[in-house]
Amino acid sequence: MFFRQSVRQTNINMANLKLGSSDIKALLATYESKQRQLQFELDQTKKMIRSFKSALPELEAAEAAQMASLAEVAVLDEVAVAPVVAPKRKRGRPPGISTKKMVSNIPAKKQTRKKSGKKGRAAGYRLSEYDLLVFKALEVTGTAMINSEIVTFIEDDQKSQGKAADADYIQTMVVRSLQKLANRRDDILKVPYEGRGRAYALPAWVNNKGELKRKHSRK
Repeated sequence: MFFRQSVRQTNINMANLKLGSSDIKALLATYESKQRQLQFELDQTKKMIRSFKSALPELEAAEAAQMASLAEVAVLDEVAVAPVVAPKRKRGRPPGISTKKMVSNIPAKKQTRKKSGKKGRAAGYRLSEYDLLVFKALEVTGTAMINSEIVTFIEDDQKSQGKAADADYIQTMVVRSLQKLANRRDDILKVPYEGRGRAYALPAWVNNKGELKRKHSRK
């Protein structure tokens, strides 16, 4: 809108002032400079939106955990546990009952059998397209990655295959996959990194102490 108004105003000025070619070149340089500035601001805004979207799932999970802890503490404060006093029993068997009869009345212990069945993360679970792309990004790079790096990898991967790559859509789908794979399941793990937030790694990349192995650390 601003550009169109400026063009109309320029046409009026040109009709009234009869600008020369050097004046028009100067105006073109000014408008092109403003256009570059606006494009730069647009790119920066998109980056900030992606950054906020990537940080949102972890913040929501932390807030939910904090609210659950506060609710649990409140319940414990309200409930008073009274001590249970067991009734006193006299020693010896009850009158009129023989020892043999008492033994026969004791029920035999039942042996419980463990039900065999398939349990595990893979049972009855189907990975989505973007779940597989997240795994592909980690396996190809071989290092822990943050949200924006996974999004960039998938963008480049789709472009190399001649597919349309919508950065905002990819960002949304990657966030959903990470919430499912890292928060609700243990298919991938969150690991700390030098920046703010968390990076993501495969479980095999973490040692017994929960530390990321050096060969899989971010370069």
